[in-house]
Amino acid sequence: MRTARRADPKPLDVDAVRVVTAGTALWAVALVVTLADLTRLRAAGHLWWVPTCACGFLLGLLGVYVCRRRRAALRRGEVPPAEELPPPFG
Repeated sequence: MRTARRADPKPLDVDAVRVVTAGTALWAVALVVTLADLTRLRAAGHLWWVPTCACGFLLGLLGVYVCRRRRAALRRGEVPPAEELPPPFG
């Protein structure tokens, strides 16, 4: 027995640059904290936290760059807004 599929919700109107920048800042804080406590992390076997935070921070910087480029392209009208894109799987 199949039920009718509900319509997809409208995309939220958020500033992706601000969201990704906040996440990147959190990764930067986490990196500083892990670097400050390096001796204890090494003793506990959690040294892998440092490169994890570094990768999160670097990927966040890349994300900020991509989001800023997309925002600029949207303002110039070169990219259609999300609500005008076709559904990804159907």
